[in-house]
Order: sequence, then C-alpha cells, then structure tokens
Amino acid sequence: MNPFELHIPTRIFFGKNKAEAFFDQLSEYGSKVLLVIGGGSVKRLGYLDEVISELETREITVTLFEGIEPNPLAQTIDKAAELGNRKEVDFVLALGGGSVMDASKAIAGLIHEDEKEIWPFVLGESRYKTMKGALPVVAIPTTAATASEVTAHAVISNKEVKGKAPISYPFMKPSASWLNPAYHTSIPLTATRDGASDIISHVIENYLLGGNDSPLADRYSEGVMETVITTLPKIEESPEDEALRGRLMWASTLALNGMQVAGRKPAPFTLHNLEHALSGYNHELAHGRGLATLYPAYLRWLLKNDRVTDRMALLGSRLFGIEYNDDAAGAMAFIQAFEAWLQENGLYQRLSDVGVPTEAFGDVADYAIKTYGGGKELSAAGPLNREQIIELFEMTENQHAEMEAAE
Repeated sequence: MNPFELHIPTRIFFGKNKAEAFFDQLSEYGSKVLLVIGGGSVKRLGYLDEVISELETREITVTLFEGIEPNPLAQTIDKAAELGNRKEVDFVLALGGGSVMDASKAIAGLIHEDEKEIWPFVLGESRYKTMKGALPVVAIPTTAATASEVTAHAVISNKEVKGKAPISYPFMKPSASWLNPAYHTSIPLTATRDGASDIISHVIENYLLGGNDSPLADRYSEGVMETVITTLPKIEESPEDEALRGRLMWASTLALNGMQVAGRKPAPFTLHNLEHALSGYNHELAHGRGLATLYPAYLRWLLKNDRVTDRMALLGSRLFGIEYNDDAAGAMAFIQAFEAWLQENGLYQRLSDVGVPTEAFGDVADYAIKTYGGGKELSAAGPLNREQIIELFEMTENQHAEMEAAE
C-alpha cells in the first residue's frame, strides 16, 4: 500500500430518528444561521418547515436564502454571501442536493473572508487556493449523488465564461451532516438515476487509474459500485422505500469520504474534468447525466489505447462475474455489461442528446485543458491531449450510430 493521510471530521447522523441529536449539535456552531435551499422542492414537500421549526426550538435565528441553481452559479453564491454577511450569521446550513451543499461551502468561505465574489477563487483563476477559512457548514442532503456532505470540495459554474471549476479546502468539510432517508423518497426518477451515475464515478476513476497497490480499497470500491448497480433498479420499482433510499445515500457518502482511495497511488479525476467542461458549456446538463454520457466512450477509449486494461477486466469479474483468460477480452466484456446497465436504467445517450453539439467539442476540449490540464493536456494513465479529447467526445456519437445500425 502507498502512504496516505485521511481526515474525516464530519459528524454523521444517519436515520430520520436522529433529528433531535443533529439539531442539538448545531447549537455548538452559533445562534444565527444562513439556511440555504434550491428551487423550492424542500419547501413544497414540507422539509423546510420541519428544519426551521427544529432550529427555532433551539433559539437559532434563521435567515433563509433560496434559489441555488443546479450547477450553482457564482453570481448567486455572491448574493447569498452578501445576505449572510449583512445578517452576521455564525454558520451555514445546506438543505438540498449537491449544488446547494457546494454553494453553501463557497458562501461560508466568502463570508469568512469578507469577500464579494467567489469566481476569482476557483481553479484556474487568480486567487485560487488563497482562502484562509470558512464559517462552519452543516448539511442535510436531499439527493444521493455528490457526497458533498463529507467532502472539502465545491464545484461552481459561471455562465458568463461558460465555465465550471472547483474550490477545495479542508476547512470546508461540513462539521455535521444529517442523512435522513425519508427526505429522499420524493426524488424524481431522472435525478435518482443521475445521482447513481455520479456515485459510481467517484470510485470507478481511481479504481481504474490508481493501480493495484491497495486490494482493500478495491474491495471497498467494488462494494460501493455493486450497491449502486443492484439498488437503483429496485428504487425504480419502489421509489418510496426508505431502506433502499438509505442504502443508496450511504453508498454516496462512502464513495467520496477518502476511504475509497486509501493506499492507492494518486490518480486524476479525468472523467470529472471532462464532464465539468461539458456542463460548463451547457449549464442545464446535470453532472451525473454528463458522466453517464461519457462512460462508454471513455472506457472504450482506454481499451483502444491499451490503458488500464487489466483493471477493467478485474472490475468486470468482481461486479458482473465475468470469466476471462485474456485481459482485453475481459475488459471489453466489462464495458459491454456496464453499457447494458446504463441502457436498462435510462443512462445511455449521445453528447448531442444532452445539449452539447459536435461543433462545440473543440471549445469544450480547450476549456478542459486550460482549466484542468494547466494549458497542456489531461492525463488518463498517460497523456490525453486536445485531439484525443475530441476523439473521445466523437465516440459518444459514433457508438450510437453503430448500435442503431446493428438493431
């Protein structure tokens, strides 16, 4: 195993009966909170009233900010931070999905730093990695996808530059998170599928690119992926089943808490980098949907270039019981089995189907290289340059044409 450092400071409260313990904990962070929500579903479903009641019972003064978008915009984050500053809040509570949690981390950082704009602090911009701290953040996730309830990361979009980039600091990890499966039973099927795609992405990238040095991390990651692969179809049949929702939510948290990479060699988040460039171009593209669109082409591109072939073959045997004598054959069988799962669960489409036309591929590749490749190239067990990125994007179109012809 390779050396590693791991710090998971988030106090996790799992289960709907943990409400009292969670809200009692919040008094440690202050008496004035900025409560951040998205487009209003938590209000419509009654979750917001429940949360506000719990806070007010503990004499915590609530300032509400609503309107965080999917793929949260820098300009909206700036407005929320201005409100929090004006109200002199002590901490920030995120009630929503990954976008709300990401935005809340950025808001907490801006308030702490007494700054007005978040975009200069993201990757690729002039003040990246210069923040010194953030207000405490606590989270109540209402989707299973990003694991933002335990991570140091926040991904921010900017329509003005058609960009999407992260900020990441250890002090942005939530201090406490309440994982309540009852708040997940009304998640629409499309969002549930997109979230499942995102969960898998958090473990599959390092599994493939991180080498063979940590068999325990392999088994851990396989367990997360197997849970998602088997649980999603069951949720589609029984969307209000709290046990199934809790299973998927816990898989989401475990997929990006640091354990999944412990002992492996560092590996880039290449698939994420490419998708961030895509949903930076098309702000309406859900992150998980963009990842799902790229999976088949990305995996086939890796196999075509004889990269991590053995790792794909291993994963196929572990997840789908594929027997093989040759790594290349095993890898292809894995890709085909995974593609079949994507198709069966409504997660198989072209880039042109999700609002990224072929004529934009060059611009998207340029943004990915500029922001995530230091202006040179990305890495996927070897170089991934502009022409190769465009080739990979084009494969999402060609694959479908070949499949339709076969049908």
